[in-house]
Amino acid sequence: MNCEVDLEDWRWRIIALEIGSNVGKRILSILQEETMSATEISKELSLPLTTVFYHLSRLEFLGLIESEVKFSSKGSRWTKYYRASCSKITFKIGGE
Repeated sequence: MNCEVDLEDWRWRIIALEIGSNVGKRILSILQEETMSATEISKELSLPLTTVFYHLSRLEFLGLIESEVKFSSKGSRWTKYYRASCSKITFKIGGE
């Protein structure tokens, strides 16, 4: 799915920060391949869980990723799983 971002929209600046960030890029990249929980992403990328949550919350707010809460048989609890909602990001510069 392609995500189009209009440069008239204030969110483009945050999107640029996230895709310009090594951590943001790595999280987006890994979520293109598979659906994962924050804990799984933290372990896979060897990053602190707080850092992962920070980036996940921004990416989800921006609509670049989406989440779903599922019951996990591991530990018998509800877990939030994330996946990429865009495979391509296009910046639109004014006009139609």
